[in-house]
Amino acid sequence: MTTAATPQPAVWRKGDMIDRLVSLDFPRRGVIDLIYRAAREHHGAPLSTTAAHLLRQRLTPGRVALIATGWLDRPHVSRLVAENDGPPGAALLARALHAGLGAVPVILVEREIVDGTRLAVQAAGLRCLSPQEAVEAAASTARLHAAAVVAFPSDPAAAEQAAVDLCDSLDVGAFVAIEKGGRNEQGRIHTSRGDDTTAPLAKVDALLDVCRARNIASIGVGDGGNEIGMGTIRDRLRPELRFGQRCRCECGGGVVPSNPTDVVVAATVSNWGAYGIAAALAVLLDRPEVMHTEELEEDVLRACALGGFIDGVTGYVGPTADGLPLRVHRAMVTMLRAVVGVGVNSAAWS
Repeated sequence: MTTAATPQPAVWRKGDMIDRLVSLDFPRRGVIDLIYRAAREHHGAPLSTTAAHLLRQRLTPGRVALIATGWLDRPHVSRLVAENDGPPGAALLARALHAGLGAVPVILVEREIVDGTRLAVQAAGLRCLSPQEAVEAAASTARLHAAAVVAFPSDPAAAEQAAVDLCDSLDVGAFVAIEKGGRNEQGRIHTSRGDDTTAPLAKVDALLDVCRARNIASIGVGDGGNEIGMGTIRDRLRPELRFGQRCRCECGGGVVPSNPTDVVVAATVSNWGAYGIAAALAVLLDRPEVMHTEELEEDVLRACALGGFIDGVTGYVGPTADGLPLRVHRAMVTMLRAVVGVGVNSAAWS
């Protein structure tokens, strides 16, 4: 493990600004204030900067960042339908970790959405190869920016074996889950509305178990309280979320996962939580280019639409996410870039 200097006060202040931006309740869903407050009180510091600092400590050039995402939505209709909150965040955080830290991103999704996720990752600028080829690309003298998108099993036993195989075969420095369902104490995964959706989803908790056992850094990003990472603050969330203590399925265990992560990042849209980490990393490194542009944001959202991902709120295929139009997502990136320092003349105020 490498050692990175503790961030300076100015970096933490920018982290506060980033956190405030990505947790603005534009959709008026009414849960982000609760979740963010619980996470912030738990960590005692800006979530975006806390996550970015941990990633900077654990990821050195050539080390692998495992990024789990993907939520099969409407599986009662088809397992080919998935939402587009998660994959854009994974693709663009992968780009930031590669550009800023030299990490090799390996993105884990359900088998049904591997092809669509590859479109998003390549729209973010990373060539999709096998995990071993992506590692080799990082060591190559010829410049090649690569990542891997890999199917992770929905079968629990297969997931346990896949988790061990991944961590045995790759030099894993960190694990990040973005908008990824986590199991509760009964082993069930739920939607935020309290419905059981265990069967179709990749059992990524198996990978989190292995990472925790091996002291691999873990970060969970979510927006509803039912995602991997929210187990970190489960005692706060269970009594306060609508389905926190009792879900709508027969398990009766509530939607909040039981597994904690080292850091939990709460955001209005999970994609934005990932962007917040990228922006905080750009601030930490003093490298504004680590944070993606508005144009790249649009490219990735459109690639997700091309891959068939739906907006989980509207049900339409398009360059939107969580019911918010493209212009809002572009504007969020513009504001995050302003915090990083792009296009801002601070000297004019002195």
